[in-house]
Amino acid sequence: MLKYFRLKILDRLLLSEFWLSFFATLGFCALLLVVATVFEKFQDIMENDAPLDKVVLYFLCSLPFKLIQVIPLVCALAVLFSVGGLARNNEILAFLTSGVHSLRILAPVAVSGLLVLLVVFVLNEFFVARLEQEARYLERRYIEAKSEAKLATRRDIFVRGMGNRFYLMKMYDTREGRMYQPQIVDMTEDYSTLRQRIDAREAKLLADRPEEQRSEWQLSYPRIWTFDESGNLRSFEQLEGDRRVYLEPDLSVILGQKKKPEEMNFFELRRHIRILAERQQPVFEYETDLYRKLSSPISILVAMILAFSYAVRTRAGNATSAFGYGVAWTMALYAVSAFFAALGHSGALSPLSAAWLPTILFSGAAALHVRKSYRWYA
Repeated sequence: MLKYFRLKILDRLLLSEFWLSFFATLGFCALLLVVATVFEKFQDIMENDAPLDKVVLYFLCSLPFKLIQVIPLVCALAVLFSVGGLARNNEILAFLTSGVHSLRILAPVAVSGLLVLLVVFVLNEFFVARLEQEARYLERRYIEAKSEAKLATRRDIFVRGMGNRFYLMKMYDTREGRMYQPQIVDMTEDYSTLRQRIDAREAKLLADRPEEQRSEWQLSYPRIWTFDESGNLRSFEQLEGDRRVYLEPDLSVILGQKKKPEEMNFFELRRHIRILAERQQPVFEYETDLYRKLSSPISILVAMILAFSYAVRTRAGNATSAFGYGVAWTMALYAVSAFFAALGHSGALSPLSAAWLPTILFSGAAALHVRKSYRWYA
């Protein structure tokens, strides 16, 4: 049984060449990204006298997300360097003329791509999102020198709740779960008339109970207006002290929402979309990025196959053009993906289509180009 899993000379050669090229290219890209980040943040670091340990920690936390973005290019370059180098030295030709099919040569490269794809997905889900969140905090707190109080508060909030309810407030403190000068407004079905308005000096979160579909808040000195269907005042009540009220679930999430899609993993982002959708808030951007979390790793394999289709046909006289075409296809994949993502974010294209169409289109192109590798030496 073990003989079926034993690596052959071809596999060992291609795997060793690919992984050597991959880690060398990845290290070079990491260096470039760090240098670019240093130049980008240098002025803020010097002006705000950012602590050295926090700056170093920021670079370390922000680097993984940036590297994940360039992994398709890294993998494509690794294929061009490894397979292209072997082809330029006629080693690939030796395999092909010995009866080895080009798809057999592609097999260890594709397996390597699948491994990279799996590692990227796991890193995205369990590490990269948290590190990116920490990097954003370090950037704002130490490099941009913003205070903890400013980071923990949102000002002049106007958000839509569930049903026909709206929340307005001067400020919301995410650390304490506290609203300052909140107004809770209920509208009629056609949004033409007020049904009820509640004002308070403050409102503090006591407990969030999503399983009970509610959250418990304590309002300080609340005032309550109720109106009839014509908008005429029906009653007014001013209460002394604190009063406990039950509001909608996940309200604290909506009021304190600051996370970007890249700071959430797949399941966190899906939950955030559900919370927004329940309140009829636009979710095009979040849904597009949710689907891209699944499609983007697939693009790694697509970029590798496109690069392989040119690398395997490399000769001494066309090495530069083969390398250029391989890189050009990868950059085109980036550009088309970014274009479709922008369409998805704006709502001009469905989020599912915006996320998956570039991968599907370039997968078709990869399949067509691989066919050319069958007969290149004939």
